[in-house]
Amino acid sequence: MEKCKNCKKKIEQEGFCSCCQDLIAKLDFETFNNERKWLEELFIGRLNNFLVVFSLIVTAGFANSFTNWKYLVFYFGAILLLFCWFPIVRAYHKYDNAVRILLNQEKIGENPNPIKNLHDLYNSRKQNRLLKNIINSTILAYWIPSMCIIFLIIIGLCISFGCIK
Repeated sequence: MEKCKNCKKKIEQEGFCSCCQDLIAKLDFETFNNERKWLEELFIGRLNNFLVVFSLIVTAGFANSFTNWKYLVFYFGAILLLFCWFPIVRAYHKYDNAVRILLNQEKIGENPNPIKNLHDLYNSRKQNRLLKNIINSTILAYWIPSMCIIFLIIIGLCISFGCIK
């Protein structure tokens, strides 16, 4: 059984369930595009906050005078960043659902999709095996935050074992 791309309910055919199709059919492009822009700003704003917290933790870790306990700053910072990562992933999924709905529709309301060229590009990209999983928003939502957390843990371990003072 296939699942709806939006609400994850079981459906018989590929795409969206009948409830989601009805809601999408009632949307007009301007309202939905404004909602997509708001979700994009929410996602990027949360990512910016994450990066500010990361830079503050790195600065606090290297600038403090507690030579015996310096590694704890990096460990607690990694835990704090882990909790700051959850809202980023949540905003990413909301943004991704909005973009997926926008790009998968041939028609929005009674009119053809105004961003037809992006719709065609999205469909051709889905067919390419190499580019299928390389998406900028996925890199921003998963790769960059995970690398920041891993960096803090590695620096904490290096300080714990005496590689870095």
